[in-house]
Amino acid sequence: MQHTDEALLSVVVLEAGSAWPPWLGEYQKHAPNSVVIAQSGEEQARDFARRIARRSDEIAAGDAAIHVALLVSNGLLDDESVTARKQMCASLLRVMVQKRRGELVLAAAAHADDELRHELFALAGSLCDELGGTQVNVRVRFGSGRPEPSVSGVMKSVIPPPGHEASEGERAAASRSRLLR
Repeated sequence: MQHTDEALLSVVVLEAGSAWPPWLGEYQKHAPNSVVIAQSGEEQARDFARRIARRSDEIAAGDAAIHVALLVSNGLLDDESVTARKQMCASLLRVMVQKRRGELVLAAAAHADDELRHELFALAGSLCDELGGTQVNVRVRFGSGRPEPSVSGVMKSVIPPPGHEASEGERAAASRSRLLR
C-alpha cells in the first residue's frame, strides 16, 4: 500500500519528564503531519500506555500511515515504566506492520546513564526479533535534551587556489558577501 506525503504521520510520544528532541525536524520533514502525545505528570505509566494503544488503533483505522514514531524516554526504569514502554512500542509497531511501513525510534537524552541505554537497546532488540520479514525498522537514538547553542559570526573569505575558475554559484556568493560588508 502506497501512501502520499499528506497521509504520512510522525508520531511523538513524550513520557512525563522527557525533553523535546531538538533533532526531531530531521524526521518530520518526511512526514509533515504530526501527532504529539505527552504523558501528564499525574498520569500513571500504564494509563499512558493504554492511551497510546487507543490512539494507535485510531491511526490504524484511518488512511494515514506512520512514517516515524519517536518514543522519548524519561529515563525511569521501574517495572511499571519499563512494561508501559514495551506496550507503547507494541501498539505503534502494530500499526506500522499493518500499514507495511514505518520506523520506531527509541530516544533518550545524551546524558542517559548506562542502565537506561542498555534497557533501550534490549527493548529495540526484542522488538526487532518480532519484525523479521517486514519493512519496519527500530532504532535507538541518544541526543541532547535541549538545542545546541547556535554560533553566530562572520565567515571569512576563502582565497581560491591559483588557476581555479570560480563557478557561477561561487561568484554569486562572493558578490553577496561583498554586499554584506
